[in-house]
Amino acid sequence: AQAHIELSNYQQAKEIFEGIRRKEPYLVSGMESYSTVLWHLRKEVELSHLAHQLVEFDRLSPQTWCVVGNCFSVQNDHESALKMFQRAIQLDPEFTYAYTLSGHEYIANENFEKAVSS
Repeated sequence: AQAHIELSNYQQAKEIFEGIRRKEPYLVSGMESYSTVLWHLRKEVELSHLAHQLVEFDRLSPQTWCVVGNCFSVQNDHESALKMFQRAIQLDPEFTYAYTLSGHEYIANENFEKAVSS
């Protein structure tokens, strides 16, 4: 799935993640990447469903809060998305993907100075 993401083959990545979710419905690891795929495909309902499930499964996972953040981001609620990414960083300061997503949100808000520093 990650290779398809890197090639911007989001539909193929989505299909792989769907298969993974069928086999491992409680898996949290890697779901931040799946949420980014859903974000790129503008699948708001599926992204919202994934966010709700992960919040139920594991509220203390940084991956969960990245998924929730992507859910806000796809709806252009960049301030709420940033809060969720900051929550992910608070839970695990070494979870680098949360910093990447924060940087994207700062750019969306045209706050280029903070984007560079995040």
